[in-house]
Amino acid sequence: MKRSTATALVAILLPAFISACGGGGGGGNQVSATPSPPPPPPPAAAAEGVFGGELIGSTSSEFQVLILENGDVWSLYGQDNGSIFYVDGFVQGNGTWSGESFTSNNVKDFGFYPAISGTLASTYSGATKTISGTVTNSLGSVQFSGSPIPDSLYDYDTAASLGAIAGHWDTLGTSGGSISVDITASGVLTVSEGGCSGSGSIAPRPSGKNVFNVTLTFGLAPCVLPNQTVTGVAIVYPLTTGQDQLIGAMTDSARTVGIAVFGIR
Repeated sequence: MKRSTATALVAILLPAFISACGGGGGGGNQVSATPSPPPPPPPAAAAEGVFGGELIGSTSSEFQVLILENGDVWSLYGQDNGSIFYVDGFVQGNGTWSGESFTSNNVKDFGFYPAISGTLASTYSGATKTISGTVTNSLGSVQFSGSPIPDSLYDYDTAASLGAIAGHWDTLGTSGGSISVDITASGVLTVSEGGCSGSGSIAPRPSGKNVFNVTLTFGLAPCVLPNQTVTGVAIVYPLTTGQDQLIGAMTDSARTVGIAVFGIR
């Protein structure tokens, strides 16, 4: 096959160019390019978001855990009957990431009064979006494994909207009582349970994630925390049934008492 004129010209000129630059088998000053270093590996995906799954070693069979961008963790445990997640208690603390590991040495289990201190060790897989680990305290260890909440249309990366949570909710609390919750379009929060009432605020989290920050101050006795303020988080997510699930959890400033509410509408 004949070579083109351009190909032949390159074949003639290239050896001369290399010789003029000191290349080839003779001496001369050769300049060797330093290879570029390989790009660093991408950072491991952080275990941030909402996950749900099974528990082993607990009287509760299931959990839902929220891990925030600042390392705060809220892990609620209870039972899921298919249409609502019943909360028995929750574990709360702050942890750190290291590769695919997420650990915390200051979690507390607010299913007890006062809350019991413990530790959390977990592994998160960004490829499969799964998380598993162990919570350990003076009563023993509980293992958990889960993935994004099943039977849910919740999107953690969508900014929270007050329109999704505003209105009236009939909820249950981990205290065992029925709690009436009302939220205005501007985020004013009022609650009542028997002779106890409280008021506060609820607002989308500044991070832009689908989580609300909650502040609530109780009134006088018979409230469990008379004249005290609790802070925490809440999420709302649509279910495949067409209803919405509300879950909120709060603790006092000393992290001695925790309160969780849950309901659907």
